[in-house]
Amino acid sequence: MSGLLEIRPTDRVMLLAPHPDDESLATGGILQRACTVGARTRVLFMTDGENNPWAQRAVERRWRISPADRVRWGKRRREEALSALSCLGVPLHSVRFLGYPDQQLCDLLMKGPEGLLKDLTAEIAEWRPSILVYPDPVDRHPDHGALAVLSEFALARTSLEGQGPTPLRYIVHAPLHLARDPKDVALPLSEFERDRKRRAILMHRSQLPLRGPALLRFANPEEGFLPAARFGALDGRHPVSMCRLEQGELHLTLGSIRRVGLGALNLLVAMETGRGSPQRLIVNVTAATRPLPVRDASTGEPIAVASCVKTRIGTRFVLPLAPALQPRLIFAKLDRPSERRLGFFDAVGWRPVPVVPAQRRVEAEDSAERRAPVASTGIPVS
Repeated sequence: MSGLLEIRPTDRVMLLAPHPDDESLATGGILQRACTVGARTRVLFMTDGENNPWAQRAVERRWRISPADRVRWGKRRREEALSALSCLGVPLHSVRFLGYPDQQLCDLLMKGPEGLLKDLTAEIAEWRPSILVYPDPVDRHPDHGALAVLSEFALARTSLEGQGPTPLRYIVHAPLHLARDPKDVALPLSEFERDRKRRAILMHRSQLPLRGPALLRFANPEEGFLPAARFGALDGRHPVSMCRLEQGELHLTLGSIRRVGLGALNLLVAMETGRGSPQRLIVNVTAATRPLPVRDASTGEPIAVASCVKTRIGTRFVLPLAPALQPRLIFAKLDRPSERRLGFFDAVGWRPVPVVPAQRRVEAEDSAERRAPVASTGIPVS
């Protein structure tokens, strides 16, 4: 850890949580610490966690789950979250449930994010947090990763001249090969705070039959956070192994990826532009042997053609961008929508793409290609 987190009485701590239970698992310590020192808190839940079929089947001992059953389950999970927050000392008037569809935040990000972005930007601009806590883009859960990207976009829209909040990013579903990476900021918890966090986690009774021991492992001696986007730290450790923006073209290198999977494999790109509007691109890279259409994810219409070439570290795709686009933030990931809709997690979530080209990154990528053996898997074929 490079630093210890201090919460002051003058702080305003806002948490963005994809589902009920994330508030306790990832931030049960920081929330109770904020309340203890007299800081103000605000908790926003994106979804009610209603699309949670395996836990619901385990608790209710039924196989078939109707839409009405999901609504009822979501109401239960809301009540559990409120009980957990009460246990942590968070005043319930500071909690808001936005009610977006569970397990669909990635689709929302790619196809129509403006409603959720409007909610997030309004909350941040009006409440003016000094600390904003939200998921890290690499989180394997598609809802967590999508909320991370949307949070970055909302911050870009509301933060002017360096006056925005201090960002703290948390990971609940860590990729296996990144799980042991040290966090940059730590909040050590006393034994009393750990016990209180355990009690808050136990308020989520609907989740305990299937995942109780795994959830309680989050009551660690400290909570860890990442304060900044990691660009070079993910090189070679993410399916999008290298990435850069150069002269109006987006260069993305896909390294070794598992070959077997259900359905198409898509390269997703989400951008926030200088005009304050999102641009989302999708490229089907299931079998990359020729130039591929780049589609607008919201309409499905082709808008450009991506070239692809084999390199010694994978397959490099070059996506031409419109000259007027002026991207401020870019994120990319690989996605199998058929698997995601069945409840499978990503191997790794999103990675940020440096918007300002740096010659050192170009040289590093070229050097890596010269050193590395020829990629054995290349682009997977379903």
